[in-house]
Amino acid sequence: MYKEILSIDAIALYPIVGGYNSYPVSLTVGYDEPIRATEIKGLWKWWTRILLESVIFRQKNCVVPYSEIDKVMEDIFGSEDRKSLVRIDVKVNDDFVSVAEKIWQFLRSFFQKGQVINQRNVSSQNNITIQAQSLNINIKNIYVVNINTYNNLKNIRVRRADRDPKPDDIFIVIDFDNKKISIRGVGELKLEGLDKYLTIDNMRDFLSIPRIRLDMLRYNNIGLKVENLDDRELNELVRIILDLITTVLIPKEVKFTISIKVDMERLKNEKNELDTNKVKKLEFALYSLFVYLILGGIGRMTNRGMGSLSPTPTEIKCHDDNLCKDLKPLFENFSKISNEDEIAKFIKELVDFNKLEELSRNYINEIEITSKAKNVFYISDYSLKYFYVKEIQEPLKCLKALGELTLSNNVNDIVFARKILGSPRKRDDIRVPSAFRFKILYIANKYYLIWYLLDRYSNVNSSHSLIKDYEKKIDHIIKNAQQKLGEVR
Repeated sequence: MYKEILSIDAIALYPIVGGYNSYPVSLTVGYDEPIRATEIKGLWKWWTRILLESVIFRQKNCVVPYSEIDKVMEDIFGSEDRKSLVRIDVKVNDDFVSVAEKIWQFLRSFFQKGQVINQRNVSSQNNITIQAQSLNINIKNIYVVNINTYNNLKNIRVRRADRDPKPDDIFIVIDFDNKKISIRGVGELKLEGLDKYLTIDNMRDFLSIPRIRLDMLRYNNIGLKVENLDDRELNELVRIILDLITTVLIPKEVKFTISIKVDMERLKNEKNELDTNKVKKLEFALYSLFVYLILGGIGRMTNRGMGSLSPTPTEIKCHDDNLCKDLKPLFENFSKISNEDEIAKFIKELVDFNKLEELSRNYINEIEITSKAKNVFYISDYSLKYFYVKEIQEPLKCLKALGELTLSNNVNDIVFARKILGSPRKRDDIRVPSAFRFKILYIANKYYLIWYLLDRYSNVNSSHSLIKDYEKKIDHIIKNAQQKLGEVR
């Protein structure tokens, strides 16, 4: 039987700002799920690997495949053959899902009389000329998307609205004054409470962040032929339009609660006593969950340079002192932080190698050093060398500056860009997350931007450290980043 041992209140800032355009979409309703228990658990497990790899690297000067750590930690996280000892429940304190469902049904009803057949002959990036600066944006009406129509909806083209609409364009308009979404000349959907989602002070700054702009641009020049609607293909069309709408209709922040539950019976040994080894592993896992909430990210986009922007824990409640009593004082110290130096000191102590070794002492030798592995992340002395924290007044402007900096075409060496900023998953290949991480922490009504690097085991130039291999180029990109941040607050 599962018992709640820990609950964490947290806040996610700018939850859709990230890296590559890869995110979950519901199969039944076309909304973006902002925070999911499965995502948190997956990232929690990944950060547990990172911290244990860091201990192994310090002790053995090597790392092991993640699978070897998973074998040891399956007592906690489970495996294909074993049920997980821990369960996560997430409650999002927001009703955006219900708003998105209403919009979804409204769009579906509009396209009810045709069939959508994808014709994804998308022009190259060089042929896309619509820029965020040309968006027709004001507080009263936000023109999210045009549907260029030809032959009475036989063919449509989805794109962002600009200042030069064509005579046969059908506009989908968000009207915040009257709290409605309308398809001009066709119909409208009243949505009480819609205006609460316009919470970003400067919408133009938000839409000009490179990752957001690219997310919107990807639908330009996508043609869709419409005849005799089919459910699957209708959903594809509606999803495209709703994606663009939700890029505008997103809250500045999302508050949510993580509940950690443990199967207490399976935590015991044959004598019906708490199994010391399992308890120690669980304590390490809970510690790594806290590290993840401070350093890791969440949201609809995967990591590429700007993928680690939220969340921040705002309250922690321990319901079982035998398992999580040490997290409460740790959080209290975090919540009292009031300046940049205190953040730097706190985080360096959080990932202190002596602390991690102490937490893993009982079972670290269970991890078998079977082979050396590539593309495995860990924290090294080099990682902490590049740790940086800065109090900021205008997060959106910082995100825009850093987004420009981390675009691949703004980094001279494409190989270096992929290694340090990550690369998307391709066919028959794996996605490599970014080693360069950014995070916005919100503490006591102040915003702090931090960045750091995760090291990665590599054999380039006979070295094991990715950071050491590219030290001069990393120094250059850091210098550019500091210069860009010096231009904004």
